[in-house]
Amino acid sequence: MIAFLYDTTFDGLLAAVFDAYTLRRFPDILLGPEDLAPLIVTARHQVVTSKEKSERVAKGLAKKLSRKAMSGLMLAWLSEEPGADLAVLRYIRKVFDQKRSPEHDLADPDILAVAKLAKKTGTEVHKLAGFVRFQKTAQDVYFAALSPRHNVLPLLLSHFTDRFADQRWILYDLGRRYGFFFDGKDIQDVFLDEQLARQIERQQGKLDSSLLAEHEPLFQALWKSYFKATAIQERINPRLQRRCMPRRYWEYLTEKH
Repeated sequence: MIAFLYDTTFDGLLAAVFDAYTLRRFPDILLGPEDLAPLIVTARHQVVTSKEKSERVAKGLAKKLSRKAMSGLMLAWLSEEPGADLAVLRYIRKVFDQKRSPEHDLADPDILAVAKLAKKTGTEVHKLAGFVRFQKTAQDVYFAALSPRHNVLPLLLSHFTDRFADQRWILYDLGRRYGFFFDGKDIQDVFLDEQLARQIERQQGKLDSSLLAEHEPLFQALWKSYFKATAIQERINPRLQRRCMPRRYWEYLTEKH
């Protein structure tokens, strides 16, 4: 069994593809810095990530794949499901080894696996675009905490920069401990203090009242009242509600607190 060790970034994965073709040896397993190698590994290769390698592979893919298929590779990668990186690598290998693009060959297990992973990630992006709830802070910055199953935060940015272009806001992934701050013009990476992040997580995404704007608790109460008042008691269908609004998102919804 051949193992490739890489830095678990998408550029690192593309660099692994470059090295595989250079060495003419393809990995049976991909390992990150903290992964334990199985006992049956017979050979290892340390992938050195570089922009030159990743850009050459990306350009080669762009020549053979549609934009939708290119997007699907990134969605599959961001799923962070076990084995997603190896499935993407095998997909890329088939793109380069075949004369025609295999993107529509869903009979192929690797092509199908990537398509399924991309669909999972894309579905979560679509749902979170409607389930994110912002809280106005005393610094006039809107803050939203979430804990998605897949690493979808980068995919939500275009939606919120368009929708809240005149506001300053922070989207923060509590599970992965990183976020983005939009100042009205540019987007910057943001990392909360570990203690504060844990406190927000314990409070189901809610900020402490001392951090909120003066009238924010009132607006939250009004939103809860509106949510309750618009519900038609005779038509309440918990099963349908859980299907349309998965329970794992409830803890970060103001109306569900």
